[in-house]
Amino acid sequence: MIIQQIRNATLKIKYGGITFLIDPWFQDQGTGFSAKVVRPEMQGIKCPMNALPDAPERILTDVDYCLVTHLHFDHFSLDYLPVDLRIIAQNDEDAEKIREMGFAHAAAFESDSLTIGGVVIHKTKAIHGDSEEIVQKMGEVCGYVFEAPGEKCLYLAADTVYCPEVEQTIRCYHPEAMILNCREATTPLGRLIMNLSDVEKVCQAAPHAIVMASHLDSVNHALLTRKDIKMFADRRGLSMLRVPEDGEYTTI
Repeated sequence: MIIQQIRNATLKIKYGGITFLIDPWFQDQGTGFSAKVVRPEMQGIKCPMNALPDAPERILTDVDYCLVTHLHFDHFSLDYLPVDLRIIAQNDEDAEKIREMGFAHAAAFESDSLTIGGVVIHKTKAIHGDSEEIVQKMGEVCGYVFEAPGEKCLYLAADTVYCPEVEQTIRCYHPEAMILNCREATTPLGRLIMNLSDVEKVCQAAPHAIVMASHLDSVNHALLTRKDIKMFADRRGLSMLRVPEDGEYTTI
């Protein structure tokens, strides 16, 4: 597999002969939302905070399918997406919303897994917050596990904290590669996704897997940067942890 970190949670994954675009957010720098924050100096900063690493049309080259984990502003936007893009959403509700945006080829998981060519994709549970109040506000989110002959098993955890559902996914599928959204996004209500402690727990749960840190350096309510995660990995001896820059390719 070849994984390209695009920006934020947007990824381009070549897996089993198929190219998947994950959670596309191609909005121009500084033209989007500004989240409520716990760091006053970040209040009012418009997202995305950084530019795309390449032109949208070049990023979209050779994309076969787009997978969407949920419809938060920083995971799916209309900007630059072709209306004939084949999109797969986590459920019927999200697929219908995407079709209402003008994308006629939006479908949903009809069960917990689907097969595209030789690639089997399993939908997994994600818990988008560290309290019941936050989880209710954030709504339903999913992750994905990819399997295909000749490929290592890949687990895209998506927007989740470390929780029994993540632990169970690791035990069930024994992924050899994982992608974690781990910027420690935090609002006055609390933490939304993984922090450094969660990242370490994932690495301990799958010590032989390659772990990629994603969803970084793009939004104003994040508490962690790439530099923070690299320093933590060095300090804790987490040699399996990769922190790619925007535009960087990782071959596994």
